[in-house]
Amino acid sequence: MAQMASQVKPGMPVVAVPNCRHIIGDLDYDCTQHKYLAALYDSAKVLPMQVPLFGENLEIETILDKVDGLMLTGSYSNIHPRYYEDTIAEPEFTLDENRDATILKLIKPAIERGIPLLAICRGFQELNVVFGGTLYSRLDLEGSFIEHRENKNLVLEKRYDLAHDLTLTAGGQLMRMLNTESIEVNSLHEQGVKSLGDNLIVEACSEDGLIEAVSVKGSINFAMGVQWHPEWNSTQNPVSTIIFSEFGKACYEYAACSS
Repeated sequence: MAQMASQVKPGMPVVAVPNCRHIIGDLDYDCTQHKYLAALYDSAKVLPMQVPLFGENLEIETILDKVDGLMLTGSYSNIHPRYYEDTIAEPEFTLDENRDATILKLIKPAIERGIPLLAICRGFQELNVVFGGTLYSRLDLEGSFIEHRENKNLVLEKRYDLAHDLTLTAGGQLMRMLNTESIEVNSLHEQGVKSLGDNLIVEACSEDGLIEAVSVKGSINFAMGVQWHPEWNSTQNPVSTIIFSEFGKACYEYAACSS
């Protein structure tokens, strides 16, 4: 990893992107959807570095020594419920315990160092859980929320269409960043924040009251999580472009201060 970082052209920050574990054929793969990597490269202007899912064996300090940012991606898998409540995952849940064991130990050390953090969808939920928050396992079974899941009968482009509005917290970081009171976002998740984690600040809520963006109280650098998918066609959506641009700017500043 040190060799990879040393080959990056001068001035281009490196952002760690932990993978997801998938079984393809008879083999395990650690991989990341291309749209996340493309958004970092095209909109944040940083170089993504994929992180293997070594769990408890991951050399956390080595990773954090080599990077200037950390982005947590979405996934079709869910966090195992044992990390936020004493229940067993529903049988149909797709889990990724290798990802749980890796990412949940990366988040706080990165924030404590001041490494910029952007957490998306599952990553947003991981951020909440790490700070002691809980999740709704199935929003559609609660009876008080709008439909947040994607319609898998639609073609991919339509599944990522804008789906509902968010109201931004007055005076919050996200409102200042976007210079607006509300935005429209896509929606492709079945879980959501139930109780907010300690030291997290609500930055935006959907029309049904569900928390959909947070920042980390007292963090010395960019540290934000969003429930929607700004990485989708990030160069074509003004909100996404701003979010990734601000994250990239924070990574450049961190790289300059730590060089």
